[in-house]
Amino acid sequence: MALVRTVIVVGAVIALLPSDRAQQERLQQAVVDATQWTVTFCDRNAKTCDNAGVAWDVFKTKAEFAWLMGYDVVMSHVVHQSAGLAMVDSGVETASVPQRGTLTSRDLEPGWRGQYPRDQR
Repeated sequence: MALVRTVIVVGAVIALLPSDRAQQERLQQAVVDATQWTVTFCDRNAKTCDNAGVAWDVFKTKAEFAWLMGYDVVMSHVVHQSAGLAMVDSGVETASVPQRGTLTSRDLEPGWRGQYPRDQR
């Protein structure tokens, strides 16, 4: 589906290109001028580019901080979870397993079992 959509868009762009040689040359010159104008933006606006560079550095610093903070939170959660599982799997008594809130290990065990289905004769 994406290939068909791409072919249609490329076909439409090609169909809209001018067929007259003079118009083609004007379009080509306009593209070259626009590219030159874009590439030399920082030459014309040095203060703006310097401010953008400072803002980008601040953004990268904040993004790195956010990434490291999120990584630390996730890793501490995973390590905490795996430490609790290791205590249970290693045969350590359930009383030494960290409690969740005020619940004890006995509170976490099911207090009832459902009845087996009756014979349907």
